[in-house]
Amino acid sequence: MSAGPAAPEIVSPPSGAAPAVADLGGVAVAAGVGLAAGLSVPLAWGVVPALLVGLGAILLVVRRGPGAPDPADVAALPRARRIALAALILTPAIPIVTVAARAVAGVVVAYPAALWAAAPGLVAAVVLGLTRRTWLQGLVLFALAFGTFAAGAWGARFEAAGVHARGETWGGPILGIHPFQTTAVVVDGYGPFDLPINDYVEPDGSKGYGPAELAEALTRDLHKIAELQYAEHGPARAYKAFAEATAVAEELPEVRERLDRPPEQATEPRLRVTSGGVGHDSRVEFVCPGAPNDPRPRKPDAVMERMCPDKYSSEASAGLGLTGRWTGYTEVLGQPRLSLARALGWPRERVHGELRAWAWIALGLVALAALGPRGGAAAGLARWGGAVAAIAAVLSLLLLVPGLSVQVEAWTRPAGWEAPGALAPWVALLALGSGHAAIATGTGGTPGRRRGLVPRVLPILAGTLGLACSLAAATWWTPVLAPPADLSQPLPLAEAIAGLGETLHRGSGVPIDEAEGILAASAVALLLGLLAALLGPVVRFAGSALGPRRPVLAGHLALLAVIVPAASLVLSRMSAGGAALLAPAAAMAWMAGTGLALVAPGGRRWPAVAEHLLAAVIVVVAGCQALAAHDNRTMWIALGIGVLITLAGLMLLPRVRSASDSATPGPRP
Repeated sequence: MSAGPAAPEIVSPPSGAAPAVADLGGVAVAAGVGLAAGLSVPLAWGVVPALLVGLGAILLVVRRGPGAPDPADVAALPRARRIALAALILTPAIPIVTVAARAVAGVVVAYPAALWAAAPGLVAAVVLGLTRRTWLQGLVLFALAFGTFAAGAWGARFEAAGVHARGETWGGPILGIHPFQTTAVVVDGYGPFDLPINDYVEPDGSKGYGPAELAEALTRDLHKIAELQYAEHGPARAYKAFAEATAVAEELPEVRERLDRPPEQATEPRLRVTSGGVGHDSRVEFVCPGAPNDPRPRKPDAVMERMCPDKYSSEASAGLGLTGRWTGYTEVLGQPRLSLARALGWPRERVHGELRAWAWIALGLVALAALGPRGGAAAGLARWGGAVAAIAAVLSLLLLVPGLSVQVEAWTRPAGWEAPGALAPWVALLALGSGHAAIATGTGGTPGRRRGLVPRVLPILAGTLGLACSLAAATWWTPVLAPPADLSQPLPLAEAIAGLGETLHRGSGVPIDEAEGILAASAVALLLGLLAALLGPVVRFAGSALGPRRPVLAGHLALLAVIVPAASLVLSRMSAGGAALLAPAAAMAWMAGTGLALVAPGGRRWPAVAEHLLAAVIVVVAGCQALAAHDNRTMWIALGIGVLITLAGLMLLPRVRSASDSATPGPRP
């Protein structure tokens, strides 16, 4: 089979930046996959053994060098090997892109403040693609990273200032009660807490409490609950929900219940109770009294379980109008100011549709950036996400490590994996050695290059030491990537961001809403950087390998080959939107990295061959584990394709000699 075209005909990903700046694309890949799959290596063996194994894997990457080969070496390969290498690069990008897009959608739905990260992202796509001076690019990236944090804080303030940002409840008419009666309240899912009312309540205030005095008493009780239950041990969101809750008495139009006589008066006194929390989970519920004193969020229960078994207690809330069984009782959930569902008039129950729509929007916008001139916009987005990850890693070591003892439920329960031999927890570590991270840092580097590895290791190291060691839990989190089965369950990545926001709030004193907004905006920036790095330089590199004579057209076709299946996988429930394929995809990306090492000229070949074979074995094992957990037709098809491409990737093994040597033909006889 003949060799490929001459070197100048293959298009390399745009560099235009110093290596230290270009390396941030690899940071976006490694840290982005780590965010989607869990940042740390498995800690079931303990921190020290896990880190030793992780160090061994990092040494493998150091030995072969994290840089991708020069495109001329790829162009010199025979066609079959070029196709095999491109397939190894493009195939694992599909589930990784799918998971990243769905994770972006989940963060945006749960935390609309994260949408403000689009402003620094747009600046990164435009400005970094035009700037060529190294010092100016570094300064712009530094400013954009902190601008992303500020955008998340501003977005949280913007959401909190919304008219309908807080959940509210309007009670029915106040009919009055006699002493020693009780109702119970749940705010933002925390509770219930009994509210005893040991005096008369009359609508006109003639005896005991009037509506205004009752509202003042309820407000004091809600604030007291915050001080007693949540002031010292949190969570901070629960403290805010009760500490900033208010109750006011209002005169509202009379609710006519009987048709045989006209109403006695035009208005009736009612209570309006407002939560101190903001967003989708903000709500106020009055339920049956007598529940155990438990500050944790109330678990979902059936409708019949909420019917008060004691009529005497039930009549208490009825006399105040504070029960869902009484005419006029109304609960209103908190509404985000920036929401695709709200803009389109979708009901709250269409959360699945909103998740899919945001995922497609993220895929479409980043694909447009990748189609720009020489991928400059996509490279700018990737470096922006990498800069956010690197700075956030340093800040996490400074803010999260020192003496924290926060108990976050997402980290105290057992991890989703039990056996350390399972490959799913190693996804972030596999991303360090992937060909995607190598290509995103730029091409043409020598095999001995070390600069790109350090910033890629830093986010995972910070996640392991700065978070897993500072919390009481012995494991890191595995995010929920699939849409929730019902609205009581957390949205994708929302639970992890909530726990991180609690930690940031206690470590730095930032208000809880702003802390969550900062983290949500940072997560969106990092995930968009991952998408841009995969759909920009990675897809262009693979496209150039497929068609070096027409690299632009081949790059566009390669982009479609990733975008179209990823957009389809967003709908898949059998693979949970590609999440079940994440471990074998990361293993195949590792194999792509070893394939790139085989293509590069020079270096010790037999260690690279051994690592390539080891990566192929890891792909098969990870695929079998994924199939055992999700045995369905979609998984069989996806893993069957993966096995075929893995076997095709073994065609790179005979390429033991230098690619540059084979590109120069010897004299003809």
